[in-house]
Amino acid sequence: MRKLGYFLLLFIIIGNLSCKKSDRDDDKTTTTSQDYAMVQSMAMDVFKIIHQAALSSQGISAINLTTATTIFGCDTLILDTISSPMNIIVQFIDDCSANGIVRKGKIKATFSSKYDVLGTNTSITFDDYYHNEMPVSGVITVFNNGVVNGKPWYGFSSNGFKVEQDFKNRNVFWNVNQTLFQTAGETTADFMDDSFKITGISNGRAFAGNAFTTNTDSLQFAGNCNWIESGIATVSPENLAVRILNFGSGCDNKAVVALFGQQYNIAFP
Repeated sequence: MRKLGYFLLLFIIIGNLSCKKSDRDDDKTTTTSQDYAMVQSMAMDVFKIIHQAALSSQGISAINLTTATTIFGCDTLILDTISSPMNIIVQFIDDCSANGIVRKGKIKATFSSKYDVLGTNTSITFDDYYHNEMPVSGVITVFNNGVVNGKPWYGFSSNGFKVEQDFKNRNVFWNVNQTLFQTAGETTADFMDDSFKITGISNGRAFAGNAFTTNTDSLQFAGNCNWIESGIATVSPENLAVRILNFGSGCDNKAVVALFGQQYNIAFP
């Protein structure tokens, strides 16, 4: 009987150790980090389009850096400066292919005041909008925080920002509260020479359905790049260990995820 009890105790101990090792070994997924990297980059793409549209439209901004009727040449800017609040619709013509992204549908921005005036709240919504064949919906809000050291900065948040995949059977939901500090390009409307530093937090749900949170104080986004260009963010999937997501340096859709001392290369749309 004593031997039986001894072996039973030994079996339980070994079983617990095996479970702990298995839990750690299975905790190697990088898909949440990929989904976050994708949705952060997509949201910034929307921001830069509206940022340029506002600064290029007479009556929408207090200081017009230029006047334009299109952003990419395959879209049309539709202005309403009579209504209160004012608005811009960026209407993409068919499949608008530009800078490596195919966009279609409409993006609408509604302005509480002139876009470049302190305190202006810009609400961005979508009408049948697609980014590389993925439907995008929800609301993004941009708040003008004024100018620091000669450079503008903005509050950037979202409510139910959603990217769909696989014929709408899988979704990424994303809520964000970040700050965008413009570091270059503030003297022109063209977003191609813009650069922003991104700080703040977010939370959401990945394509696979798992919840996650993120935190960053060092992401760099350049207007001439389709993705986050550099910087580090922490990604914390629910009930899993924290991942360190490093976007490296240079414009590409690749990053490195650090977990348990190992590094995993990822790529995202």
